[in-house]
Parts: sequence; C-alpha cells; structure tokens
Amino acid sequence: MVHDATSVTSHAPRKKNKLIRPRGKRGGVKHRPKGKKASHTPTKHAELIAKYHTLEKQIARASPRERAALLAEQQALGGLQVYQDQSTTGGAPIRGGESGKWCVKILKQIWPLARPVRLLDVGAIAGTAYAKWPTFVHVTSIDLHPRADHVIQSDFFEYPIPSSPEDCFDLVGLSLVINFVGDLHKRGQMLLHAHRYLRPGGYLYVVLPLACVTNSRYMTHDHFRKIVHACGYDVVENEDSVRLTRWLLQQRERPDGKTFSSSLTDVSPFWDGTVFKKRELQAGARRNNFCILVP
Repeated sequence: MVHDATSVTSHAPRKKNKLIRPRGKRGGVKHRPKGKKASHTPTKHAELIAKYHTLEKQIARASPRERAALLAEQQALGGLQVYQDQSTTGGAPIRGGESGKWCVKILKQIWPLARPVRLLDVGAIAGTAYAKWPTFVHVTSIDLHPRADHVIQSDFFEYPIPSSPEDCFDLVGLSLVINFVGDLHKRGQMLLHAHRYLRPGGYLYVVLPLACVTNSRYMTHDHFRKIVHACGYDVVENEDSVRLTRWLLQQRERPDGKTFSSSLTDVSPFWDGTVFKKRELQAGARRNNFCILVP
C-alpha cells in the first residue's frame, strides 16, 4: 500500500532527525580552544616557519649591508622567540610531537650498559623532549635562546669539548636543528662536529622535516645515507612519520685508530674525504631547496 505524505504525517508527527556535523581532528568549532584566532592555524604556522628558514638562508650568504636589512625583517616576524613558539605548539606542522619518544624506544632495544644514557640535546628550547625518562636518559640541554632555567645558553659550535673520555656523551641529539641552520656548509659541519662530544661508538640522533628528504631538489633518503656515512656514521635505524624523518646513527671507528682526542682539527678525522656539492637529484617546480654540503 502506498501512502502519500499527508496520510503519513496525519498519524504521528515526524521525529526530527538529529543534525550531525562532520567532525574534524579537533572536534569542530565548539571544541576549539577559546581565544584562538585564525592566525594560529597549521597553515599559518607553516608559513611563518618557512619564512623564517628562508631568511636564515639569505642571512647566511648576505653582504653586511644586506644582512642588517634581513635581520630587521626577521625581527619583524618576532625573531627566534616567535619561531620557537611556533615550533613547540601543538598546531605546528613541523613539530610532529616530542621527538624523544622514538629515540628512547630504539635506545631501549639496543643500549648494552646498565648505566643511564648521557645525552647532549642541542636546540632543546625548553628541554622537555626526554623529561618522561629521567632514570634512563640523563640530559644536558643547550639552546641559543633557552626557554627554561635548566637549559644552557650556548651555540653548538661553542659548547666546551670534553677533556676526557669520561666526560663524553653517549648520544648527541640534533632534532630539527640542521634544517634551521641557513649556511649549507655549516649543516655538514654539524654532523662532523658532533663527533667531538661522543664517546667511541656513541650515537647521533638527527630529526628533519620529512619534506627535506622526500620533496627536495638536492636531497633524498639515499643521498642523506651517503652523507652521514662519509661523515663517519652508520645508520642504526631510520623511520618516517607523517611529518618527520628520524635517524639514529652510530659513530664508526676512527680511521687513524685513535679512540679519543680533545683537540680535533676543523675537518674531523671521521670524514672519509667525500665532497658533497649542490647537485639536483629530483626535478620539479614545487620542490624545496633543502641541501647539506660537506665539508
């Protein structure tokens, strides 16, 4: 039997269906934290960080006169403090969560000693990445502009080199640090400089935005492997997340047979002499220009 609309509604009032709105990652507008403005969206975070990185690279190769103007433009964005704010808030695409969790997970699988891991965390900002594992990881945190009292204010290249093997670290962390440096040669120097702080066979932990190896004209996963190998490291583990690429590297034996030296030359003896210049590996108008030059 077929009913028309009149006959149906005459028997009982139609129950109004509940309106169900599509829910986003944060649960829609009503779940958005009060006081948040549109300028704090992930897109704005990404734009500010990208602009800051672009200025860093321009400053690294600018003349003294140009440098002053670029520094002024960088300060107009809010300077390093605002960059740090954007990089540590939950909405920043570059952050991808605290990077210490993955590193600790891998270390717990391979750490052979009963004592805790001694870590030098470079670019630590507020020094919170390893706070959940105080008995397993003993951290010394440094940053150019610390955001906590326990973080030491220091440039990585100026931090005191250990004077004895006992003072060396088991691990040096460069999490979202190399990509921050504008000088392409200095990026390679950071990989070599880390040897100065490591005990023989120590580890280097490198974290980069995933786009640095998947969407760069001058970098790929394979090319990065070649660079770190030439700089004296073996890849222990590599894993990519949606936004980050994480690498745990282990120091190889020194070619000269020595186990420790507190007075290494500018070019580390761990370097095998392979030179890496700026060479296009992947063509494409939409690719970025991330690159590491060695030496």
